[in-house]
Amino acid sequence: MNKNTTGKLSDTQPMDINWEQQRVLANPLRSRIVALLFEKPMTSKQVADLLEKNPGTIYYHIKQLEKNGILEIDHTNTEKGIIEKFYRSKAVIFKNSEAEKPANVVDEVNITIFMSDDLLEELNHELRDLLFKYGQLSFKERTSKKQNPYALDYSIKKAKDSDQE
Repeated sequence: MNKNTTGKLSDTQPMDINWEQQRVLANPLRSRIVALLFEKPMTSKQVADLLEKNPGTIYYHIKQLEKNGILEIDHTNTEKGIIEKFYRSKAVIFKNSEAEKPANVVDEVNITIFMSDDLLEELNHELRDLLFKYGQLSFKERTSKKQNPYALDYSIKKAKDSDQE
Protein backbone atom coordinates (compact mmCIF):
# COMPACT_ATOMS: atom_id res chain seq x y z
CA MET A 1 0.00 0.00 0.00
CA ASN A 2 1.30 3.47 -0.91
CA LYS A 3 -0.11 5.35 2.09
CA ASN A 4 2.55 7.49 3.75
CA THR A 5 3.19 7.59 7.47
CA THR A 6 3.99 11.29 7.80
CA GLY A 7 0.48 12.44 6.97
CA LYS A 8 1.85 14.82 4.34
CA LEU A 9 0.53 14.36 0.82
CA SER A 10 3.84 15.63 -0.57
CA ASP A 11 5.57 12.57 0.95
CA THR A 12 3.17 10.13 -0.76
CA GLN A 13 4.73 8.13 -3.56
CA PRO A 14 3.01 8.40 -6.94
CA MET A 15 1.50 5.27 -8.46
CA ASP A 16 2.78 4.45 -11.95
CA ILE A 17 -0.18 4.24 -14.35
CA ASN A 18 -0.73 3.61 -18.06
CA TRP A 19 -2.84 5.51 -20.61
CA GLU A 20 -6.02 3.49 -19.89
CA GLN A 21 -5.73 4.11 -16.16
CA GLN A 22 -5.14 7.80 -16.86
CA ARG A 23 -8.31 7.88 -18.98
CA VAL A 24 -10.29 6.27 -16.15
CA LEU A 25 -8.90 8.79 -13.65
CA ALA A 26 -9.69 11.77 -15.90
CA ASN A 27 -13.30 11.83 -14.70
CA PRO A 28 -13.58 14.40 -11.87
CA LEU A 29 -16.09 12.29 -9.92
CA ARG A 30 -13.68 9.36 -10.01
CA SER A 31 -10.87 11.63 -8.81
CA ARG A 32 -13.01 12.62 -5.85
CA ILE A 33 -13.82 8.96 -5.10
CA VAL A 34 -10.11 8.09 -5.21
CA ALA A 35 -9.29 10.94 -2.81
CA LEU A 36 -11.99 9.85 -0.35
CA LEU A 37 -10.94 6.21 -0.48
CA PHE A 38 -7.31 7.15 0.05
CA GLU A 39 -8.26 8.71 3.38
CA LYS A 40 -10.16 5.67 4.65
CA PRO A 41 -11.78 2.51 3.29
CA MET A 42 -15.51 2.76 2.61
CA THR A 43 -18.29 0.89 0.89
CA SER A 44 -19.75 2.24 -2.35
CA LYS A 45 -22.92 3.12 -0.40
CA GLN A 46 -20.93 5.14 2.15
CA VAL A 47 -19.19 7.01 -0.68
CA ALA A 48 -22.53 7.65 -2.41
CA ASP A 49 -24.02 8.99 0.82
CA LEU A 50 -21.01 11.22 1.45
CA LEU A 51 -21.11 12.61 -2.09
CA GLU A 52 -24.92 12.77 -2.18
CA LYS A 53 -24.94 10.77 -5.41
CA ASN A 54 -26.93 7.80 -6.66
CA PRO A 55 -25.45 4.57 -5.18
CA GLY A 56 -25.66 2.85 -8.58
CA THR A 57 -23.62 5.60 -10.21
CA ILE A 58 -20.94 5.46 -7.50
CA TYR A 59 -20.85 1.65 -7.64
CA TYR A 60 -20.28 1.81 -11.41
CA HIS A 61 -17.37 4.26 -11.02
CA ILE A 62 -15.84 2.26 -8.16
CA LYS A 63 -15.98 -0.92 -10.25
CA GLN A 64 -14.25 0.88 -13.16
CA LEU A 65 -11.52 2.09 -10.81
CA GLU A 66 -11.13 -1.37 -9.29
CA LYS A 67 -11.08 -3.08 -12.70
CA ASN A 68 -8.25 -0.75 -13.75
CA GLY A 69 -6.17 -1.36 -10.62
CA ILE A 70 -6.69 2.03 -8.97
CA LEU A 71 -8.81 0.73 -6.09
CA GLU A 72 -8.59 -2.50 -4.13
CA ILE A 73 -10.80 -4.22 -1.59
CA ASP A 74 -9.40 -3.36 1.82
CA HIS A 75 -11.67 -5.71 3.77
CA THR A 76 -15.15 -7.17 3.82
CA ASN A 77 -17.77 -7.16 6.52
CA THR A 78 -20.89 -9.32 6.75
CA GLU A 79 -23.90 -7.42 8.03
CA LYS A 80 -27.22 -9.32 8.31
CA GLY A 81 -26.11 -11.78 5.66
CA ILE A 82 -24.99 -9.04 3.27
CA ILE A 83 -21.31 -8.84 2.37
CA GLU A 84 -20.04 -5.27 2.44
CA LYS A 85 -16.87 -4.54 0.48
CA PHE A 86 -14.71 -1.72 1.78
CA TYR A 87 -12.59 -0.19 -0.99
CA ARG A 88 -9.31 1.67 -0.61
CA SER A 89 -7.38 3.68 -3.15
CA LYS A 90 -3.90 2.37 -3.86
CA ALA A 91 -2.65 5.96 -4.28
CA VAL A 92 -3.79 9.53 -4.57
CA ILE A 93 -0.97 10.78 -6.80
CA PHE A 94 -0.46 9.18 -10.19
CA LYS A 95 2.29 9.37 -12.79
CA ASN A 96 1.98 8.06 -16.34
CA SER A 97 5.42 6.70 -17.22
CA GLU A 98 4.25 6.16 -20.79
CA ALA A 99 3.74 9.91 -21.24
CA GLU A 100 6.68 11.82 -22.59
CA LYS A 101 7.32 15.09 -20.86
CA PRO A 102 9.44 17.82 -22.39
CA ALA A 103 13.14 17.60 -21.52
CA ASN A 104 13.03 20.84 -19.52
CA VAL A 105 10.13 19.72 -17.26
CA VAL A 106 11.48 18.75 -13.84
CA ASP A 107 8.18 17.76 -12.23
CA GLU A 108 4.51 17.94 -13.10
CA VAL A 109 1.36 17.47 -11.03
CA ASN A 110 -2.22 17.36 -12.26
CA ILE A 111 -5.07 17.15 -9.78
CA THR A 112 -8.83 17.62 -9.88
CA ILE A 113 -10.32 19.33 -6.85
CA PHE A 114 -13.92 20.33 -6.21
CA MET A 115 -14.17 23.73 -4.53
CA SER A 116 -16.28 26.86 -4.24
CA ASP A 117 -15.31 30.16 -5.84
CA ASP A 118 -14.30 31.44 -2.40
CA LEU A 119 -12.00 28.46 -1.80
CA LEU A 120 -10.54 28.86 -5.29
CA GLU A 121 -9.73 32.50 -4.53
CA GLU A 122 -8.08 31.48 -1.25
CA LEU A 123 -6.03 28.81 -3.05
CA ASN A 124 -4.91 31.34 -5.64
CA HIS A 125 -3.74 33.78 -2.94
CA GLU A 126 -1.87 31.02 -1.07
CA LEU A 127 -0.15 29.80 -4.25
CA ARG A 128 1.00 33.31 -5.07
CA ASP A 129 2.23 33.81 -1.49
CA LEU A 130 4.08 30.50 -1.68
CA LEU A 131 5.80 31.43 -4.94
CA PHE A 132 6.77 34.82 -3.47
CA LYS A 133 8.10 33.08 -0.32
CA TYR A 134 10.36 30.80 -2.38
CA GLY A 135 11.53 33.74 -4.44
CA GLN A 136 12.66 35.40 -1.20
CA LEU A 137 14.26 32.19 0.11
CA SER A 138 16.17 31.70 -3.13
CA PHE A 139 17.50 35.24 -2.89
CA LYS A 140 18.72 34.58 0.67
CA GLU A 141 20.56 31.37 -0.30
CA ARG A 142 22.03 32.75 -3.54
CA THR A 143 25.57 33.00 -2.15
CA SER A 144 25.56 29.77 -0.11
CA LYS A 145 24.31 27.18 -2.62
CA LYS A 146 24.53 26.57 -6.35
CA GLN A 147 21.24 27.56 -7.96
CA ASN A 148 19.64 26.66 -11.27
CA PRO A 149 17.00 28.76 -13.04
CA TYR A 150 13.47 27.30 -13.04
CA ALA A 151 10.28 28.62 -14.58
CA LEU A 152 7.26 27.83 -12.41
CA ASP A 153 3.92 27.78 -14.22
CA TYR A 154 0.54 26.92 -12.81
CA SER A 155 -2.87 27.22 -14.30
CA ILE A 156 -6.29 26.48 -12.94
CA LYS A 157 -8.71 25.15 -15.51
CA LYS A 158 -12.35 24.24 -15.21
CA ALA A 159 -12.75 20.43 -15.43
CA LYS A 160 -15.54 18.69 -17.28
CA ASP A 161 -18.78 18.04 -15.40
CA SER A 162 -18.36 15.32 -12.76
CA ASP A 163 -21.55 13.52 -13.76
CA GLN A 164 -20.35 12.77 -17.29
CA GLU A 165 -19.33 9.25 -18.40
